[in-house]
Amino acid sequence: MPLNVEPSTSSGPSPEPALADAPKPARSAPTSDMSSGRSDIVPPRGAGGRPDGGSMRPLFVFLIAAAAALIGSIAFALVHVGTERDLEQLSSARADVVQAVDEGRAAQEGLAEQITKAEKALAASEGRVADDAVRTALAAHVTQAKELSAQEAPSIPEAGAPGLDSPEDIDALEAAATEWSMSMSTTSTTLVAAIKDVQASYRQWQQDREDAQAQAQSDADQAESAAQQLEEAKASLATVTDQLKISVRDSGYTLDWTAEVGAPDGVRSALATRRAEGEAALAVGVNTSKLNSVKALGQQRETARVALEDAAWAARAAVADDSNGRLAQADLCLVGVGPEGQDQYLRCDAAEAWGKLGAAFEKELGKPLRIEYGYRPYDWQLQALDEFGSGQVAAPGTSNHGWALAVDVPVDDGFRFGQPEYEWLAANGPKFGWVHPEWARQGAGREEPWHFEYEG
Repeated sequence: MPLNVEPSTSSGPSPEPALADAPKPARSAPTSDMSSGRSDIVPPRGAGGRPDGGSMRPLFVFLIAAAAALIGSIAFALVHVGTERDLEQLSSARADVVQAVDEGRAAQEGLAEQITKAEKALAASEGRVADDAVRTALAAHVTQAKELSAQEAPSIPEAGAPGLDSPEDIDALEAAATEWSMSMSTTSTTLVAAIKDVQASYRQWQQDREDAQAQAQSDADQAESAAQQLEEAKASLATVTDQLKISVRDSGYTLDWTAEVGAPDGVRSALATRRAEGEAALAVGVNTSKLNSVKALGQQRETARVALEDAAWAARAAVADDSNGRLAQADLCLVGVGPEGQDQYLRCDAAEAWGKLGAAFEKELGKPLRIEYGYRPYDWQLQALDEFGSGQVAAPGTSNHGWALAVDVPVDDGFRFGQPEYEWLAANGPKFGWVHPEWARQGAGREEPWHFEYEG
């Protein structure tokens, strides 16, 4: 507030105004306007009518006091506003701490659930994991999680309360709450991952076990299959060995007979060579526990047998003259293979009729009509005479087998008197030109229910 204060003079009368003869107004006493609340104070004048400088000091004091009061009010207001602002900041920071603690508590509750799952996983996977280290790791995580789940959450005082009345306090509390919350969250995440590791190891253990079982079954199947193959190979070897023995035996009759009837030396020499090879194949030993060895020997003996049979037919062809037992192989038709592995032939018209009879037989009885013996060359007739005697077989050169017009069927196929197979064939054979001769019937003396002849 400006103060318009005139300076005082040192001495002498003040200069008179220009209008000296003008009358001076009378002084009036100070007045106070009580109604307006104002006080009009006119300071007394000194000599010469000017205000007194000493009388202004109370005003200065008043003004200074008023200014100090105003400044104090302003300072108080500023301090108050600053304090409220700090409290707002503390409250906001406290809210962050509360949120961190709440998140930590939620993680702590989830951690308890994960601990339960982990303990179940440990119980279920005992002795059933591919790598037990994952179970050890999970057990350690469970122990750590249990310790952490028992911890209390950090306490949070109200904003402005002791311990939370400065930014440094709230920063420290927020750091502690965040660390606690993160510990809960991290431990829960680690526990979940460890559970998954155990579960994965358990599944791997199951897969390994299934694979091992499958491999064991496969090994067992292979072993069983190998054993079966070995037994089959040994049975086949036994069969072909027996057949080769018969071929070697019969080739002796062929060599002797063809020598008597003047067969060329070349065909007889070739037959003798094949016979020696067959005998050598029969002499070869074998480890019967080795499948490949058994198969190899079986193949060797079968090859020798086929070569020997071919050489025998070549020798017979050299002396063929269309007489009994000396028919040309080219004029015959193949009708099957006998139990001794030798090809069986018939005269072609007889073979055709036999084929039709066989089709009807199989349709009626549901089984093939097999031939044990068909055409019997002269050398075979000689062998049969030696084996069965003159009372059981026709003299060489007189048998219907020698004309390729007779067959013997396997007895074991049901061809016995009274059996359905024999009765059907005996009854229906004549429709196709095949009959059971009277001399071979039951009660005729030479009973042969297996022998049938073609009469056309």
